[in-house]
Amino acid sequence: MKIKNFLIGSIVVTGTGYLLYSRLLSDDAKAEVKKMAHSVSRCYTRISELVESMTGQQIDDPGVLPNVQVTKKQWEQLGY
Repeated sequence: MKIKNFLIGSIVVTGTGYLLYSRLLSDDAKAEVKKMAHSVSRCYTRISELVESMTGQQIDDPGVLPNVQVTKKQWEQLGY
């Protein structure tokens, strides 16, 4: 029942949006809407690539990192 109501609501909202876009907007307004949609799409793509590049890194040997070496030296100085 919830899915049916969601689908009907989605179809009504989409149809209303399309009619408003095609009948009521001027050519300049349509161009601005298209420009905005492309801008949002580009931003989404750039953010997706940034997140994927940040989470997709894997370091084979973390012992070569400077912070790991400093931490090991500190532990050795403490007697561990």
